[in-house]
Amino acid sequence: MYISEIYASGFRCFGPENPLTLKLRRGLNVLVGPNDSGKTAIIDAPRHVLWTRGDDFLRLEPGDFHVKPTGDRITELLIRCTFDELTPDEEARFLEWCSNEAGTLRLHVCLRATLRRLAGGGDTVIPLYRAGKNGDGPPPEGDLREYLKSTYLRPLRDAERELRSGRRSRLSRILGALPAMSTQADPAQPGQHATLTDTMKQADTDVEANPAVQGVQSAVNTTYLDDLSFSGDPLNATLGLGVKGSFDQLLERLELYLNPPPGQTKRLARGLGYNNLLFMAAELLLLQSHPDQIPYLLIEEPEAHLHPQHQTLFMQVLELRAAPVPEGQPGHQVQILLSTHSPQLAASADLDSMVMIIGHKAYPMRKGQTKLEDGDYAFLRRFLDATKANLFFSRGLVIVEGDAENILLPAIARKIGRPFGKHGVSIVNVGHRGLFRYSRILQRADNTAMPMPVALIPDRDIPPDAAKELVGERATEGEWEAGELVTHMQNLAQHDGGAVKAFPSEQWTLEFDLARQSGCAAIVHQAIQIAKGRRGRTCDEIVAEANAEVEAWQADATKSADDIAVCIFEPLHKHQVSKTIVAEQLAALIDELRDTPEEFKARLPAYVVSAIEHATNSHEAAASEEQAPVAAGEVAR
Repeated sequence: MYISEIYASGFRCFGPENPLTLKLRRGLNVLVGPNDSGKTAIIDAPRHVLWTRGDDFLRLEPGDFHVKPTGDRITELLIRCTFDELTPDEEARFLEWCSNEAGTLRLHVCLRATLRRLAGGGDTVIPLYRAGKNGDGPPPEGDLREYLKSTYLRPLRDAERELRSGRRSRLSRILGALPAMSTQADPAQPGQHATLTDTMKQADTDVEANPAVQGVQSAVNTTYLDDLSFSGDPLNATLGLGVKGSFDQLLERLELYLNPPPGQTKRLARGLGYNNLLFMAAELLLLQSHPDQIPYLLIEEPEAHLHPQHQTLFMQVLELRAAPVPEGQPGHQVQILLSTHSPQLAASADLDSMVMIIGHKAYPMRKGQTKLEDGDYAFLRRFLDATKANLFFSRGLVIVEGDAENILLPAIARKIGRPFGKHGVSIVNVGHRGLFRYSRILQRADNTAMPMPVALIPDRDIPPDAAKELVGERATEGEWEAGELVTHMQNLAQHDGGAVKAFPSEQWTLEFDLARQSGCAAIVHQAIQIAKGRRGRTCDEIVAEANAEVEAWQADATKSADDIAVCIFEPLHKHQVSKTIVAEQLAALIDELRDTPEEFKARLPAYVVSAIEHATNSHEAAASEEQAPVAAGEVAR
């Protein structure tokens, strides 16, 4: 069986008016989203209900109860984990706690809690664990409670300590639970290989027989303990490995560590990242091989100590272990719920496994939940790298087609008083006309608007008639049929919907449109000429000459804004200069301007300002989302 749904109402950010109803896959589930969106609360919800293996017992506190917008803290909460696809053995084993729902046995485990004010001041939490969808069934006890415990890997954990030998070490409990260890607690039968108990006892005997050990032992007994003993009650000590106790005590003597790098023989202290990989490998081994516990793993921010390339490898391992186990092979399919802030991990994960958490609401990315088509999932699996996966962690998003926009728009946004960093906006450069394939990630199949504004900035790609000599046989605007032009513009905006809005360029490209603006023509020309270079001229001289050329063109009554823009844009169109270098120079010139935000806005094409304002209006998008319907199976109100 596996956890098919987590429900929470009145728990932290999930109030009765916006409870969490999160559907989970049987395998890997990856939670992504900005800070304070609710990811940690989702990870902690099953920890409270199911409890976990290890020493990380979690207890409800008054602060776990939801606070209403009025500032009042509610006094009741409910967290529920629902298990589906029980095997016949599980149905028989836990029949008392299961619910028969239309002929299907389903297991619901609930935590109901009440917050009560104490007479002497302060608060106390009264938890109640019950089965049943509404928490009205018998309490989960004994065998069921142990079977359902999850494994939790906390962020910034001390993996080296967890793998070290010692009393009640986590490693000793992992080893003790492995089926392979079940035959090692007793002495071997005649003719069989020695068990771990036999080996350790023999080692203990050999140590005790060592002359140096015996000498120390004799000195302690005769020099000190004899004098400290009462008559008839002698004190005697043995110096050894101490493995004559229980098998658990024997396991506590073991530790798991990484071997030294190739070419070295002496054991070395390894880094936090490698030790964390080793610890996670041990936990996964237990989950896949233990026959008497549900293989459910909670991981919070595993990227804390991992190099980006190791994050990619780690995600590949998780996907492999979370995949169904082929029939006839040993082991169990592990269900994993992981939260992360790493674009590297997000880019490495299957998009089908991801759930975006925004504004305390869950938006699964799996097929059928978004407007992505089947082919889009395969495309994005190939092209959604770490530089593009930052879209999963932003408060607003700008999707552009090329390097020029990627470099220029942040500079423009800063100058008009809407810096992307301050507003939590990410800019994603898709490098081609596939903007819609990325934007559809953030569009829901049921037309629910996600509270994250997305601005698409595609090029209109229609040269003006003034550029006819420059573009040759390519059709200019006057050569387009009116109906074709309308259809072309509709196609550029056909992916509008929800918080996604397209802002096509007004004419040809962003650089050309900037050059058409009288207030921007000079700095665009300066940037192009600086990037191109003029023999024997300093940068200041190039800027002065470029300014003079633009002033002369603008003073010529026979030249339209399009004519001037064509003159400026020609070196870019003919590839005489790099668009990327021009964008870098232009961004630097924009940063040096002394314009106020309003003055600089007046210089810009209107669509550029509108796109930036849309992407940086995340609070307004969230407010409008409050009025939008919520998809069934995601987050019900």
